[in-house]
Amino acid sequence: MTMANSMTLLLNKIERRLGTKQLNLPEYMSKDKWAEEVICNETLDTFSRYFPNKFPYILGPQNRKGKYYLIDESICDHMTILGIQDIDWRAFSLGYPGLLYGAGSINAYDMCTTGFDVDTVIDTQMVADHVSIFSNGIYLDYIPPNKIKLNAIINSNFLPKNQEIPINLLVKHADNLMTIPPTQMETFEQLALADVATFLYEHLKMYDNLETTFSNIDLKLASLEEKARQRDQIIEELKSSYVSASNRNQPVMLTIN
Repeated sequence: MTMANSMTLLLNKIERRLGTKQLNLPEYMSKDKWAEEVICNETLDTFSRYFPNKFPYILGPQNRKGKYYLIDESICDHMTILGIQDIDWRAFSLGYPGLLYGAGSINAYDMCTTGFDVDTVIDTQMVADHVSIFSNGIYLDYIPPNKIKLNAIINSNFLPKNQEIPINLLVKHADNLMTIPPTQMETFEQLALADVATFLYEHLKMYDNLETTFSNIDLKLASLEEKARQRDQIIEELKSSYVSASNRNQPVMLTIN
């Protein structure tokens, strides 16, 4: 399946479920308009606010302006930025030895494969202490539309100005739908179905029960109205799973009693 086919398959599926294939819809309500008018502008906006796409990005001296980092205009022009994640500590540790994060991974591996010894246990504990200090004391502050400030509890100037910092931007999903994980596509399809049903219902209801010279117009809009009303229920489902293990781009808080 090519990228272009993902949207086409979705539109065909919505058409089958709504039963609109036999309707002679005007051009401004036709299936060709559903992708641009409804799914790309409404469904993707709503879905991405709860389950955004993750885009790797590097903060460096080339985009640092005073106390802030500015996200490139080329990124802002082609993507809708919804927020940012934390620093990518695993990638960061490879270029910043002070964190010793990578060494911690190696020591943990050695402990599992070669057995435990006193030096390994001590080294691993020291690495864990370093990682916990830095990861808890450094955080990012996002200021829309394109400013990022790096803050630290202990010292705001703890990094060299030429240090590159890998982060993850949270952005709107692509119009071709290829960035939506397969495990979330069912929910997205339900939301798209409800949005298209709302779009059609709000237009067609203006023509329902009109009296003409030849007959009365009865468009049988009850089914469309029922599917349109399901949008609120789908939004509640998105809200309930916003912070959960199923949302890989949002934090999960676990409380242990």
